[in-house]
Amino acid sequence: MIRVSILIRSTLIGAAALALSLIAQSASAAEPDTPDRAEPSLEGLYYDWSLYGFEDNGARICYLASGLDRSSDAVPRRRPAVVLITNRPAEGKKGVVSVNPGYTYEDGSSVLMTIGRRQFHLFTAGAAAWAEDGDDSQIVAAIRTGSTLVVTGQMKGGPATTDTFSLKGFGPALLALDRACPVAQPETAPKPGRRKRKS
Repeated sequence: MIRVSILIRSTLIGAAALALSLIAQSASAAEPDTPDRAEPSLEGLYYDWSLYGFEDNGARICYLASGLDRSSDAVPRRRPAVVLITNRPAEGKKGVVSVNPGYTYEDGSSVLMTIGRRQFHLFTAGAAAWAEDGDDSQIVAAIRTGSTLVVTGQMKGGPATTDTFSLKGFGPALLALDRACPVAQPETAPKPGRRKRKS
C-alpha cells in the first residue's frame, strides 16, 4: 500500500522545484534554463519517498526524493532539505545520489553520509552535495538495507548540521524509478566458451 505522512508529502512537494534545479545543474551546469524543461510531476508515493518525472529538451528524467525527518540545528530561513536518487536514461546514468540541504555549503567542504555502519564522503557545489561516481551504486545498495540516512554538512557562514532522513519505502520506490526511467546497462563482451577436449 502506498502511503506517506502529510508532513513528508508537503515537504517533498514544496521541494520539487528545488530538486529539479539541482538535477539540472548536474545535467548541464553551464547552461541556462530553457523553455523545453518541464516542471516535475509527482508520479508516485512510497511511504517516505516520492517519485517525480519531467522532460528536459525531449529527454525524460526521473528522481526519488526523501524529505528531512529531523535535524540537529534549526537554521533560519532554511529551504526544504531532500536526498535524491536520479535516473537519466539519455545519458546512461542510473541511481545518481545527491543531497540538497536547503542551504549553501561552505566552500571546499565535504559531506559525510552515514547509512548504518557504512560511511561515504560527498563533494559539495553550492547548495548541493554529490556522491562520487563510483559510490552511487554502493550508496543505493546501502539504502536498500538501511532504515535511516544521516547527512552531516557545514553551512556557509553557519553551523554544521546533522540531518536524518527516513528510508522507509525505498525498495518499491526504487523499482518504480527504474520502471519509469529505465537505464540500459552497457553491453559486456561474451565470455569465451570452453573448448571441448579432443578424444
